Amino acid sequence: MNLVMCLSLVLAVASPTPEILGDVVGDNGQAVPGVTISIVSLPSSQEASRTESRADGSFDFTGLASGNYGLEAKTKSACAMSSAVSVHVGFTAIVHLRLIKGFCSSAFS
Repeated sequence: MNLVMCLSLVLAVASPTPEILGDVVGDNGQAVPGVTISIVSLPSSQEASRTESRADGSFDFTGLASGNYGLEAKTKSACAMSSAVSVHVGFTAIVHLRLIKGFCSSAFS
């Protein structure tokens, strides 16, 4: 069984629309650039958007509708999935994803 670890916390900021900011690190704790991150609307599991982590491992999803989302980061050999992330107008969710090596299947589909 693969262990998928991530930490989500929500900070209040002056944001007109909900957003999710985060980063992706490998099992060694180092930033991982170029990782595809998908965001799905929960509970429908419909993909809302997709992006790639930047050189420093950071990523963002802006202009989201208020609601619950799940995030999934995948490479050919590792993955990470968040627990449900709830976002609302005026708030920014911060999500840290740690890639774990091994076979990964989506928890959201």
